[in-house]
Amino acid sequence: MNKIKYTIFGSALVVFCLSFTACDKQLDLAPEDTTVETEVFQSASSAESALMDVYNKTYEANKSTAYTIGDFTTDLLVVHNSYNQTVIAGELPVDDYTTEQIWGNSYSAINVANVIIKSVPELGTYNEDLENQHVAEAKFLRAYNYLVLLKLFGDGALTGDFNGLGLPLQLTPYEGTEYDSGKALTRSSVQEVYLQIITDLTEALPHLLDNYEEDLETRSRATKGSAHALLSRVYLYMGDYANAASEAEFLIGNSNYTLNSDLRSVFPISSGYDVPLDKEFIYAIPLTFNNGNHQFGTHYYSYYFKSSYHLADDFIAKYSDTDQRKTSLIWQGYSGGSYGAKLTSSKFNNSEGRDNIPMIRLSEMYLTRAECLARTSGVTQEAIDLLNTVASRADANFSAYSVSDFTSGTDLVDRILLEREKELCFEGLHRYDLIRTGRKLQYKDLPENRYVLPIPKREIDITKGSLEQNPGYL
Repeated sequence: MNKIKYTIFGSALVVFCLSFTACDKQLDLAPEDTTVETEVFQSASSAESALMDVYNKTYEANKSTAYTIGDFTTDLLVVHNSYNQTVIAGELPVDDYTTEQIWGNSYSAINVANVIIKSVPELGTYNEDLENQHVAEAKFLRAYNYLVLLKLFGDGALTGDFNGLGLPLQLTPYEGTEYDSGKALTRSSVQEVYLQIITDLTEALPHLLDNYEEDLETRSRATKGSAHALLSRVYLYMGDYANAASEAEFLIGNSNYTLNSDLRSVFPISSGYDVPLDKEFIYAIPLTFNNGNHQFGTHYYSYYFKSSYHLADDFIAKYSDTDQRKTSLIWQGYSGGSYGAKLTSSKFNNSEGRDNIPMIRLSEMYLTRAECLARTSGVTQEAIDLLNTVASRADANFSAYSVSDFTSGTDLVDRILLEREKELCFEGLHRYDLIRTGRKLQYKDLPENRYVLPIPKREIDITKGSLEQNPGYL
C-alpha cells in the first residue's frame, strides 16, 4: 500500500474534540473511545492523522454542487436538473439544505485547521520542523476553504467591492460543545477576509516542503508550489494583477510541475482504483482505494451520466477538430437515457464517480500570468508565448500568435480568457472568471447582488441575527 493511502486519505484518527469543536476544558475525564488534544499532539503520527482530517473535510466541502456550480451556472452546459436551474436563476431559498452543507462543511474543515494551528505549538512534543510543517499545511487548508466560502458567499468579493460583507473570520477553535450565540462573530469585510487568506499563505510558505518523497503526496498535500499557486488565484480574484503574475511565475519552469503533451494522460480513463496524478497537478484531491472500498464514496460530479447537464453545442464549437480538449476530453459518457446522444466532459469519466479531482493545475498558472501581464503591460511577447504554450500543447495544428496579431492589451486579454474557458472548463472555475471580468452568467438577467449564495438561515437564526444576510436575499 502506498504511503499516501494511509497518511492522506486512509483511516483517520477518530478525535471527538476535533470533529466540530475543541475539547471542553471543563471535562476532567475523556469519554470512552475518544482522544483528548494532549494525547493527539504527543506524537507526529497522531498529529498528522488530525491534519489528514482537515484534508478529508476539505474534500467534503468541495464535492458536488460546491464544485460544479463553477460550471453549470455558465454557458458551458445545458442544464436539465431542476435544482441546478434554481441555482442558475439565483432563486435559492435562504433555508436551502445544500447551501447549509457547503457552509457547514467548509467551517468544519476550518475549525479542525484552527485546532491544529493552536494546539501543535502548545502541545506538540515531536520534531519542531515537522510541527511547523503541520501548522503550515493547516494554514494552507484554512486559506483554501476561506477562499471557497468567499467566492460563493462574499458579497462583492469578485466584483471589486472590498467593503462588501465577507465572512465570519473564525481563527480559533470553538470552545466547548455548546454553541454560545453571545460569542457569535459578525461578518468581516471582503478585504479583511482576503488579507487573512494572504496572511495564512505567506506565513505557511517558509515551512512548507517543495516536494514529498512520494510524488502523489507532492500533488495532494500543501507545498510551496501550491501555496504560491493559491496566492496567484487570490490576487487574480482581487484584481491585483502584478502580484498574481509574480506568484504564478514561481510555478512556471519549476521542475516539480510539467505540462504533459498528452491530455489523456492528465485525465486518464479512471479504473476506479489508484490513478496517478500527472505532474501537471499542483494541488488535487486524489482517488484512493483501500481493500476494495472507495474511501469517500462518489464525488457527485454528475458529468458521466448527463442526467443533470450536457455540454452546450456553442461551447464545443469553440474548439478546432484537432484540439485534444475536444478529441480526447469530450465524449459520449453514458449513452442511455433521454440525453444519450449528447456529449459530456471526460475529465470525470468513471461511472461510479471515482476520479481524481483537480483543484489547481499548471496550465492555470500559465494563463493567469499571461492575462496579468497583458493587463499591466499590454501586448508583450512573454504573455503571447504563455498563451501559445497552452494552446499549442492542446492542438498540434495551432498557429502560434505573434505581437502583430493583437491591436491592444484588451484584445490579448480576451483571447487569453477564451483559452482559460477551453482549458479549465469543468474544473469549477469558469463562473468566477466570468464574474470577475464583468461578463454574464448563464442567466443573463441575474442581478449582481445574487452572484453570491444566501447565508444559510440556520446560521443567522442561531446567531440571533448578528450574522447579516447577503443584501440580494433580504
